Amino acid sequence: MNLVEQIKVMRKMEKSQYVLNRIGFIQEILKGESYKEVIGLDNDYESYEKLLTIAFKVAVSKAKTVEEIEMCAVAVEECSYGKYDPDEWAEQIRIKAYGLEWYLKRQFNSPAYQGFIDFTNEMGIKNPLEELEQAVAHEL
Repeated sequence: MNLVEQIKVMRKMEKSQYVLNRIGFIQEILKGESYKEVIGLDNDYESYEKLLTIAFKVAVSKAKTVEEIEMCAVAVEECSYGKYDPDEWAEQIRIKAYGLEWYLKRQFNSPAYQGFIDFTNEMGIKNPLEELEQAVAHEL
């Protein structure tokens, strides 16, 4: 089955789990193609890398519940192939699942943000994100 046919098959699948199962096979093929690339043999690494990216996008679009979207995000995080940063892409998927408010609240509770607040307090600078932080805290 060529790459275009594989995309068509994945788009016809009913559930994101079915696409995620197919992604496991694509990753195994990519592993073999990466070995070929390392030793300089003719390979289809870039084609399968693009197929993997499309497969993840199809899986996310098929996901209907928060749990399915979370499964997609976890699969992206565990993937070591592709041109995208898996952690950043998984974060974008989670924002789709949980909403922007969840993401902002999570960022405001992070150690990095607390360090930023400590820095602004030490330097006597007004926190430029204070109003946004309060708005998000009252919304949730």
